[in-house]
Amino acid sequence: MVQDVSKRERLDFGALLLRRDTLAAFVLFFVALGLSIWFDGFERIAAVLDSNKAWYADEVVAAMLLSPLSITFVAVRILGEAQRELQLRQAAEAKMNRMALHDPLTGLPNRRNAEQAIADALRTAADKPFAALLIDLNRYRAVNDLHGHVTGDLLLLEVGARLQDATENDAFVGHLGGDEFLVLLHGVSDGDQLIANVQTISQTFDDAFQLGDVSIVAGASIGVAVARDCASDARTLLTHADAAMHRCKKRGANGFAFFEPGMEFAAKHRAEIEAELRSAIEEGRIVPFYQPLVDLQSGGILGYEVLARWRLEDGGLCMPDEFIPIAEETDQIGNLFYALLRRAMQEVSSWSPQFRYSLNLSAIQFTDEWLVERILQILVETGMAPGRLELEITESAIDDDVENVRKLIAQLKAQRISVALDDFGTGYSSLRHLSELEFDTLKIDKSFVMDLDSNAASQNIVRSVAALAHSLGLRVSVEGVENQASADIVRQYGCDIGQGYLFGHPAETECVIIPRSEKLLRSAGGG
Repeated sequence: MVQDVSKRERLDFGALLLRRDTLAAFVLFFVALGLSIWFDGFERIAAVLDSNKAWYADEVVAAMLLSPLSITFVAVRILGEAQRELQLRQAAEAKMNRMALHDPLTGLPNRRNAEQAIADALRTAADKPFAALLIDLNRYRAVNDLHGHVTGDLLLLEVGARLQDATENDAFVGHLGGDEFLVLLHGVSDGDQLIANVQTISQTFDDAFQLGDVSIVAGASIGVAVARDCASDARTLLTHADAAMHRCKKRGANGFAFFEPGMEFAAKHRAEIEAELRSAIEEGRIVPFYQPLVDLQSGGILGYEVLARWRLEDGGLCMPDEFIPIAEETDQIGNLFYALLRRAMQEVSSWSPQFRYSLNLSAIQFTDEWLVERILQILVETGMAPGRLELEITESAIDDDVENVRKLIAQLKAQRISVALDDFGTGYSSLRHLSELEFDTLKIDKSFVMDLDSNAASQNIVRSVAALAHSLGLRVSVEGVENQASADIVRQYGCDIGQGYLFGHPAETECVIIPRSEKLLRSAGGG
């Protein structure tokens, strides 16, 4: 902005010089005229011309007398051209300034413009309260991967248009870059009015976006920060809104969240994790932990689930709930998965050839065209048979694109890699998923098992789900088995595989204890 002002000042100064020189020329003309009158200049020149007619001096003087007319004409032309050039430059600068402050795709104000708007609003926030809404699309990356960047750009255009329609005329709607938008609601702070306004904006994402021949449901996570004394500048307010937005995104559903004191520390911690995660993956500090999968009828170990842990530089552990969502948001989940799979398969290569191993797939990986090929490459490198690997897909991840998941499952099963439906019962379309997709295993979510010995409703659900799964030819795995009573109940209901603290905590390779079948039989109440 400073550079643009400097250019404008130079142009204005140049125009001033041109006008000054023109004025000086006229002044000099009248000075010369006055001197000529005072000294009878014309008569003196005429006398010289009469006495020297052979020189053709009179014709020269005549030409000199006429030349100011042509000079004046040229000067006027030059002045006009200079003024037109000045106008063109000023128009170009105005266009450049607009481009510098607006997003070229949506035409909305950009981050630089937004920060200035927040700074201006903060100066009068005491009398005119306002709230900042940071809006992040939940499926933008998947839209780009599945339908192409043209469709992704159309989605951004439609989102900008909907936000403008959903807000008052005095609201500021900006595109900060990527899939992030900002709305400034003026004249509101706390209370029902603000909540109602935010709900209206959130509901604009409920309806599908019709983008050419493609219909897309793209929800949004909204973080709301109200201008207060603690938000003394634009970046602080945006940081608060960003912290609230990530709190909302962590819930895994569309909606909004308000900033609360203390969130900024969580946001700072998240930023630190994001900055260090890439190097942790490259340096092999994402390590596999193994939790046993037990045959509930025989008590023997069938294999292990491979769980990711982040070994920190101080020797401590960072749990997956902290870094997996960040890995997904920053497009690092694929590299993390491949690194974890390769290391795990290398470590278990000397274990029993009868063991099977399961890992979780992220929904972000569904759009990776080379996913199956890269998995097979790692299995070949480590000497692991594909039939000993099972990949788990969470039920909530399937809702985003059932057709794409169906194709992925078909590719995996064609390579003899098993597929499990994880966290069954936590989503909204469980039965539809079972009928449409060819799973091998159904994993009942631990929330139905934790109180199984005392909750009759949970018992009915587990019994019914086990019967349904067996009727479809699926194995039934149960998570969260932590006591003997729960183990006896799920075994009685015919569940096939048990997993939980009763059978073993997740541990690193050197800490994994592979007990004998007899010991597990006694633990499970069998034998």
